[in-house]
Amino acid sequence: MNKKRFLLWILAFACSLLLLSFYGGPLPYTIFALVLLVPVSCLIYIWIVIASIKIYQRSDGRDMICREPSDFYITLQNEGLIPFSSLRLRFFSSFSTITDLKDSVVYELPPHSSVVKKTRLLCRYRGVYDVGLKQIEVKDFLGLFCVTYRIREPLNIIVSPAKLRISALEDEKTGPDSFREKLTDRTEPDIPVREYVPGDEVRFIHWKSTAVMQKLMIRERIGEEKNGIAIVMDSIRISEKPEEYLPPENDVMERVISLALYYMEKGIPVDVYVKDGEVLRFPILGAGDFDAFYEKMKRFLFRKENERLPFLAELFSEGAFGSCRFLILVMQQWTGEENEMLESLNEERIPVKLYRYEKEETP
Repeated sequence: MNKKRFLLWILAFACSLLLLSFYGGPLPYTIFALVLLVPVSCLIYIWIVIASIKIYQRSDGRDMICREPSDFYITLQNEGLIPFSSLRLRFFSSFSTITDLKDSVVYELPPHSSVVKKTRLLCRYRGVYDVGLKQIEVKDFLGLFCVTYRIREPLNIIVSPAKLRISALEDEKTGPDSFREKLTDRTEPDIPVREYVPGDEVRFIHWKSTAVMQKLMIRERIGEEKNGIAIVMDSIRISEKPEEYLPPENDVMERVISLALYYMEKGIPVDVYVKDGEVLRFPILGAGDFDAFYEKMKRFLFRKENERLPFLAELFSEGAFGSCRFLILVMQQWTGEENEMLESLNEERIPVKLYRYEKEETP
């Protein structure tokens, strides 16, 4: 409601009431009736506009990729017999962005006309949520009232996680390449060395012993050689509010997908563990395995039942990491209670890398 215009109407109403009280007659009654009908006619006008307007919005497909813009179309159509004097659009803005359409623009539509807009829609997080037009503000022809009409059937889309290259997530000091030597060369700890003989693989040369002995020494591998990498994804839903759970879920899932993609391209076997009622294991040995894993993650739902401590305890009790060369934990939160579970890995000398979601600071 426009306060200034409403105050002017109150003043006009008071004056017409005084005129009617002191003078009476047809003219004062007519003036009083007209002033009284002004807000009524304005509200009726707004009701007619809301009943007559048709709204159409769509994107190029219901499935989108996180942070990849997609074409977005919106149509406003006046199917009534009176003109629309003032329409203002309001969009969902918490998780998505629409370019070239501003909330400040006011639209006017003559009878049987339409406005068609083509723009771009960008979604910031993976998940399922509403995007596009959220509500319409309708004003009457005098600008006395403003009624907000909420869209009954908003555009609901599925946003898939992005496949980011590892350089977008890591730096040189903490990136996966800093563990490359451990991942390619490591078997069991405290392995004895022997003198190099022709035919031995050069990559198993023990350079420290070579420097001491002044001749090529090679590690003599004993015991079972460890396999690839284990990646554990925290899959608990930490809140009921989308603005609180979407950012950490998006960060965790994109990091897991990016790490799996990185090591798969390096030819290093990867096992991804997630909790979905039960413990799920996704072995990734090649591109086909990775594509199947990614398709599963596109529809994966984080749940509050997937508690972190029981999930980790189950994995450790089953010895899921006994044969892995390297363990990566990708967590939304880390309270410190989980540290005791990592002690068993220290005994087996399995390197552990922890990634924890850090909340983005609001500028």
